[in-house]
Amino acid sequence: NIGYIRLTSFNENSSDQVKDKINIFKKKNIEYYILDLRNNPGGLLSQAIKISDFFLDKGEIVSTKSRKSSENRKWFAKEGDILNGDTFIVLINYGSASASEIVAGSLKDHKRAILIGERTYGKGSVQSIIPLRNQGAIRLTVSKYYLPSGQSISDVGVAPDFIVEESSDAFRINTETDNQLKFAIKLLNG
Repeated sequence: NIGYIRLTSFNENSSDQVKDKINIFKKKNIEYYILDLRNNPGGLLSQAIKISDFFLDKGEIVSTKSRKSSENRKWFAKEGDILNGDTFIVLINYGSASASEIVAGSLKDHKRAILIGERTYGKGSVQSIIPLRNQGAIRLTVSKYYLPSGQSISDVGVAPDFIVEESSDAFRINTETDNQLKFAIKLLNG
């Protein structure tokens, strides 16, 4: 009765893959959903926004603030939660960064998902790569990401609703040694 989706990065196909998987689950009478963003280093902002929007009916998803106020931006959810309010858990850990933190943080701020695991990495900066004549480049932080609550992700990350630490470095995701996933399943079935 639980649909489990593990997303390892945010590439150009991620939102389509998540949507397709949810549509398959809906045909199988799935009641609860788990989105596993552990050890997901992030990727495309556009995909993080689309995936967040799947589960939100309205409201701000994320904003960026720059030194120049004219460069500040905000992204908002369109109407329509594809899970129709079904119970939803997001698994996070220290390896969840950037786009993962945007999804987890916006869903938490809107009280749309329960976050389980460990505090995320804290990479909330928007960077531009400036090519140099010597074939090198400079990576320059141009703005920072902010959650709907107004909190910056930078350096602090996103805190889970339930802190569940892994017992050792030997754990493997989605196996018998996965305490965070076990806790999520127990919470859903309890």
